[in-house]
Amino acid sequence: MRLFRKAAFVATVMVMSGCSYPFGQDSETDELPKRVVYSESEMDSPASADETIMAELYVIDENNLVVPQAVPIEQADNEEKAALQYMATGEIGNGFRTPLPEGTVIEDVRIKGKTAVVSVSGSFADYAPEDEVNIAAAITWTVTGFEKADHVQIELDGKRLQTMPIGGMPIAASGMQREDGINMEASYAKTGATKPLTVYFSAQNEQGPYYVPVTRRISADTKDLVSAAVTELSKGPDTGSGLASEFMPGTKLVEAPTVQKGRAVLHFNDAILENNGEPLLSSRVLKPLALTLAESAGVESIAIQVDGKSNVKLETGKPVPASIAAPLFVNQQSIISAE
Repeated sequence: MRLFRKAAFVATVMVMSGCSYPFGQDSETDELPKRVVYSESEMDSPASADETIMAELYVIDENNLVVPQAVPIEQADNEEKAALQYMATGEIGNGFRTPLPEGTVIEDVRIKGKTAVVSVSGSFADYAPEDEVNIAAAITWTVTGFEKADHVQIELDGKRLQTMPIGGMPIAASGMQREDGINMEASYAKTGATKPLTVYFSAQNEQGPYYVPVTRRISADTKDLVSAAVTELSKGPDTGSGLASEFMPGTKLVEAPTVQKGRAVLHFNDAILENNGEPLLSSRVLKPLALTLAESAGVESIAIQVDGKSNVKLETGKPVPASIAAPLFVNQQSIISAE
């Protein structure tokens, strides 16, 4: 998660749709969107009272899926606590709801090494059993998004939880982590030893389109995570999940991807192109692909080539960017960009 300090820079706001992005032309440094880089002195300077940060909270949508939403919250020394407190208020956008029961009190979030201990009280345990897994995932992904901790433990009324309080979901002694998964598909199973891989599919409500992370299990022996991620994206989401894939049917890599210094070069077959007789690539493919490879394979940017096509363009008529990076936040319509 990237944090923006409101008073640290002069910014403009670009309103962007969920599916179309203002890519650069052919610069190797063009990204989606532009990143703001702070000097060490800027990041360490004291915050004024009216400063805010952008925090990525994980909330619940109308399909009962856990969805990241970027919201401005008041800057605080304990950013993880501030984020969960905002979530507990239930002040979430239309079409979404907080995963935390009304009356939940966030007492504290303590960081010990790489473990965050979330202390809660009030009505935290007053939830429906079917919400339990989503509550655990929402807390875990919100807290670990600040990148200070990679494990999350929960204390309820001062007592460390070994299981969630209603349905009894086990909590490892080391705590919960992103690798435990999010929006796991019950019908999607692999036999034998597995490991998690998270892909992004799209959904839509009255407010517009947004992206949803879905964790699948792949063989523990898988070495090429980039190819594995593309394969899972191409399979699409479960029927009836409320999710959609932006990939055209039959899309696959025609050769092994190359990854150097965080940049992956992907060679697709022509099934990735829009089926209208012209070599056009939908910009809707780019964001979920970039998000997926950043989350699951640690890829910082991607370059796309299409087998046998030298003049591929976006559906807008612009050239496909030479380098594409995941956005700073998954779902945010107003993106802050350096002036």
